[in-house]
This record gives sequence, structure tokens and C-alpha cells, in this order.
Amino acid sequence: MREAARHVDQALVRLGSDADAATAAAGEAIEASPRLERVYCRGMAARLEEQSRGERIACRELSRRCVRIGKIVIDVSERVVYALVKQS
Repeated sequence: MREAARHVDQALVRLGSDADAATAAAGEAIEASPRLERVYCRGMAARLEEQSRGERIACRELSRRCVRIGKIVIDVSERVVYALVKQS
């Protein structure tokens, strides 16, 4: 998650000054997001056998929130690319 957020930050910082670097950073953020989802899905599957029902529910909610953050990363990154295309 930190990696994806770092790439989004780099894309936003370079938005007005270096279009190529902003596009590259946005692309890297988009690529990092599915990796984030896979990590959380594997973690959730492993926890199903170990924890009590309450802990599984709490972990499921955490997983949903992390997946939602991943989708937001993609949305923001796509908006950066859109803004760059619109500028040119």
C-alpha cells in the first residue's frame, strides 16, 4: 500500500512539471494496486483457519478497506493520466 501511495504522490508532484515522469509514476501506482489485492486475499485465506469468528470478521473488514484503497489508487492514477492527456 505504501508503494502505491508513494507512486501516486510522485505522479501528483510531477503533474505540472514533468508529464513523462508523472505518467510513469501513475502507471506504476496502477500496477502496484493489483499486487496489493493479491497479498490481502492470500492473507485472508490463510487467516480463515486460524482465528475465531470475530477475528475473521474484523480481518475481512480490514481487507475490504484495503481493496477499496487500492481502487482509489487506480482512480487517482487514471485521473492523473487523463489530466496529462488533456493538457497536451
